[in-house]
Amino acid sequence: MSGVPAHAEARAATWAVCVVSALAAAAMFLATGTAVAGTSLTIVGGLVLVPASLHLVYTRLRPDPFIGPVAGGLAALVWSGATAGLTALAALRTQAPLVDASLARADAVLGVHAPALVAWVALHPPLGAMLDVVYVSTVPAVFATVALLGWTGREAVMWDLCFAFAGSATICTLLSAFVPAAGAFPHYEMSPGVLARLPAGAGQYYLPVFDAYRSGALAIADIRHVDGVVSFPSFHAAMALMTAHAVRGVPRLLGPALAWCGLVLASTIPIGGHYVVDVLAGAVVWAGFALLPRARRALFRGAMAVRQQARLGSAQTRQGGGPPWTGFF
Repeated sequence: MSGVPAHAEARAATWAVCVVSALAAAAMFLATGTAVAGTSLTIVGGLVLVPASLHLVYTRLRPDPFIGPVAGGLAALVWSGATAGLTALAALRTQAPLVDASLARADAVLGVHAPALVAWVALHPPLGAMLDVVYVSTVPAVFATVALLGWTGREAVMWDLCFAFAGSATICTLLSAFVPAAGAFPHYEMSPGVLARLPAGAGQYYLPVFDAYRSGALAIADIRHVDGVVSFPSFHAAMALMTAHAVRGVPRLLGPALAWCGLVLASTIPIGGHYVVDVLAGAVVWAGFALLPRARRALFRGAMAVRQQARLGSAQTRQGGGPPWTGFF
């Protein structure tokens, strides 16, 4: 045993990712000459500082097994999510070549044609309306799951979810700077007839902001503009998978969570405007962070074992017996 609780390891790793995300954001802002709106800094700062302060109070000063973890988890989500969102706006200003043609070819290799799928959903307006609601529910679902896990004493799982969220958000955002995509709807030039049958803004709600930052018309990152500008990889896909995975130990929630996850993945193309390969890439990003906690804990255990052995050897030396291998010389 490492002597370090699993939740402490996951919590430390989550805050480390948050710091890395902030440093990456600063580098992106400097590289692209992007500023951050003062009101955005105030809003984000307040949304982070309030739960972070509660986390410190109810973890260090007045330990509470419920309030402390929930407040800390929510603070980490806001910090990493807002930072990634603002970074994504600055990333658009790199003006790297769009990779839509390559993503469309990858979909073709997979045997999927996004326009056909979108047209089929358009023929079933109730389905489109349901997928629209599910797609929008993704971020609130992550926050609700973190609160639920923390409040029910599943702190290690809660911090693993926060770790996956912060890490996936950071990776998806940074990748978008080098492989930007406008999305399937503008690339395939979806017909007005199809668009009219879909929920308002489906597949193109983010385009005004996308075009404004990419063209250079906007040079100040605003928290009000952070939704949906990253196409590849799909962060919505990553969030759906990490949320369903986090409740695997709650039998009553697992079934509904899996069904919800499937609907979110299905909604990413007709509502989010993604390519299928975007969804697969988002799943790969999440899977990487889902596996990292195991490796992280193994490293902690190994490091603590080496440290403990070193202490034992040192203690034996101070007692005059010398290290255990001296008898061989």
